Amino acid sequence: MSAPDERLATVTLAAYLGTRLRQLGVEHLFGVPGDFNLDLLDGLAVDGPAWVGSPNELGAGYAADAYARSRGLGVVVTTYGVGELSVLNALAGAAAEDVPLVQVVGAPRRAAVQTGALIHHTLADGDFGHFSRAAAEVAVAAETVTAERATEQVDAVLLAAVTHRKPGYLAVPQDLALAPVDAAPLARPLVAHSDADALAAFEARLTELLATAQRPVLVVGQLVPRFGASDDLAKLAERHGIAVVTQLSARGVLDPGHPAFAGDHAGAMLANGTAELVEAADVVVHVGTALTAELTGFGSHRRPDADTPFLAAAEAGFGATPVGRVLLRDALAALDRALDARTGPRFERSAAVPASVVELAGPLTQAQLWSVLAGVLPTGTALLADTGTAYYGALGMPLPADTVFSGQPIWSSIGYALPAVLGQGLAEPGRRPVLVIGDGAAQMTVQELSSIAAAGLAPVVLLLDNRGYTIERALQSPRAVYNDVAAWDWRALVAGFTGGRAGYADAGTGEELVDALAEAFADTGRMRVVRAVLDADDTPPLIDELARLANAAKQQRAGNTTDTV
Repeated sequence: MSAPDERLATVTLAAYLGTRLRQLGVEHLFGVPGDFNLDLLDGLAVDGPAWVGSPNELGAGYAADAYARSRGLGVVVTTYGVGELSVLNALAGAAAEDVPLVQVVGAPRRAAVQTGALIHHTLADGDFGHFSRAAAEVAVAAETVTAERATEQVDAVLLAAVTHRKPGYLAVPQDLALAPVDAAPLARPLVAHSDADALAAFEARLTELLATAQRPVLVVGQLVPRFGASDDLAKLAERHGIAVVTQLSARGVLDPGHPAFAGDHAGAMLANGTAELVEAADVVVHVGTALTAELTGFGSHRRPDADTPFLAAAEAGFGATPVGRVLLRDALAALDRALDARTGPRFERSAAVPASVVELAGPLTQAQLWSVLAGVLPTGTALLADTGTAYYGALGMPLPADTVFSGQPIWSSIGYALPAVLGQGLAEPGRRPVLVIGDGAAQMTVQELSSIAAAGLAPVVLLLDNRGYTIERALQSPRAVYNDVAAWDWRALVAGFTGGRAGYADAGTGEELVDALAEAFADTGRMRVVRAVLDADDTPPLIDELARLANAAKQQRAGNTTDTV
């Protein structure tokens, strides 16, 4: 499918949008049709990215989120009102996790809006702005297209999303979707630039701070993989011999064997020495970090001070003060040049501690599960771990080389990772997805198994069946009935949703899990689902530590008489 000729005087608005998306590397659109977006979809179908439908809009939003993490931009298309509100959870998650997810909404005709018509998918009050105002709360840029500024608005939303790695929102009135617009802007790529003076000021002070640093450390966060800068960071760290620790949201940015990799970092929550390494550093550089409770071990990390350099999506600075508009890639290049002047010693990583041997006898345990998965997980996969025991169990598992690790440690919306398999698999077809998800989370979005199968993807799905929300049991009220979920016939469900195109196995012991996963990874031509049966109260060690820190923080708040929350 060829893109519209950019030398044409005019193209339809839908064609303009489709061309811009393909210029930015988008080859798939996710979504659900509805009467207000049908003209838009017909226009996009001519020369735009390929359509990937989902059973509901939230799943489509999650899939587009995962696609954006790999491709640099993802798009979900919905109808007005009922469709767009279903995506709002995904849009908010993208805002929290620094993901350039753009929601394109097919909106009612301008005449209906101007007259306040009482039509379907509205609140029947004549106000058509309720939902765009809601989206604007979480989007970096939100526009409802007008005839006068259509291409300008499209470009503004897309450029803001890719520049800031934040979600965008674009509403296209039904009667404008196929309207002609000026094609001339398509000849100009959408590119943002740093402020030259701000970049120079940042580099000058950064060079000064690092010149004599003996124990510098880079704390790396989620913006590095969001910008596709992992390789640049790896080369920089090896060239200069500077220690790197990765936040949980950036796990896998450096291969485990990289000479500069000192380990994952979440304050005192991880007993791997990174908290002590960062505490002893004379300069700590924050590269694309987010300092949320879970990512900092509930505030047990070393806090930045006025001499702490930071690199963010579109600004850089020191402490809490930005010097101005400095894009992340330009800031990384400045960091590389600043390290050229450093005269201190190179970082020498400690010898790796051998993994403990886990016996496989008896009913399957969390310890056995993560030991077995670590032993069979191939290189070159994308490991997606859903919120809960799946995510925190996977954090304690060593990763093989060239592993993309993905989850939602900040937004933590359970069920995200299952539809994310669809987006990840289409974004990187050469990298097999491996999903680890709890039964409670899977029940949220399980219908996306049908989309995954229809797309011809062949992930390995490891379903942790512990009869409910075990992470919540660990945090509070383990016997509360609200932590239980209904029992499902997973074998029948997988067959039904995939039309028999997926293999299935149950595993109740360590030996059974070894056999089931070995067979699943050997069968590369189709989806394989392995249901691991676990005790409802069995948790990976990091869940226990998370619960301990969360309860300690709760007790501290309870003792603070000024805390009204």
